[in-house]
Amino acid sequence: MKFLKLNLINFLRNLIKNDKTILFAKATVFVVFLLLANRNWFLFLLFILLALCLYFRPLINSIRFLASFSVLMACSIIFIFSSITAFNFLFFIVCFFGFIFFILLGIKNLVFIKREPFYYFLNGLLVFIVFVFFFWLENESVFFFIKYFVSFMAFFFLLKEFLSFSLPDLSFSSKKKLIIWGISFLVIQLLWVISLLPINFLNAASFTLLIALILQDFIVQFSKGTINRQIILRNATVFLILSLIIFGASKWTP
Repeated sequence: MKFLKLNLINFLRNLIKNDKTILFAKATVFVVFLLLANRNWFLFLLFILLALCLYFRPLINSIRFLASFSVLMACSIIFIFSSITAFNFLFFIVCFFGFIFFILLGIKNLVFIKREPFYYFLNGLLVFIVFVFFFWLENESVFFFIKYFVSFMAFFFLLKEFLSFSLPDLSFSSKKKLIIWGISFLVIQLLWVISLLPINFLNAASFTLLIALILQDFIVQFSKGTINRQIILRNATVFLILSLIIFGASKWTP
């Protein structure tokens, strides 16, 4: 009996010291206080304070992935203060945001050994969420232009962070910053054009994400000097096939 107790104590001790367990605990705190954030201003400010503490401790890579954290926080707050009242759906989406926070901390705190796939997954998710919010929120008067500007800035900083991670040796000269501004402006114009199509917001966001990912790949390949006919043909084929799948799965509504 004593042997079993010692094993259990050692197991719990190792579990508490495990980095991924700590990440899970932080993500759980994030989820719980995000669910409570819309109750009153005190809980809202407490959520902001706790999220900042959880992210910035330790300080390692805090600035490097600040764009991802900022976009996640903004989307989480917008969603929790939305008009959605169904608790099951609300809880599911908040847990999804907690999952993203878990991945972000794992990348930032060097918990994941091979960070590249996790970061590309994280960046794609955040870009997709930005597009979903753009198409989901109603297009009305001045609010539309505010949404337009916020979406533009969110994509710009996520794209810049993506290129900094993918191309660590890349120096952001004025010309390259101009290219990032140009790509971001092009994507936001595409958001407006795609919003005119009679498809639902998830399909519209998926189609825009597809375009954004292909543009990201072109920028990376071009910066590395590895772009060639084969890469262009591959991206064009992927675009055509996935576009057909997205539009085929869409319910076209007048």
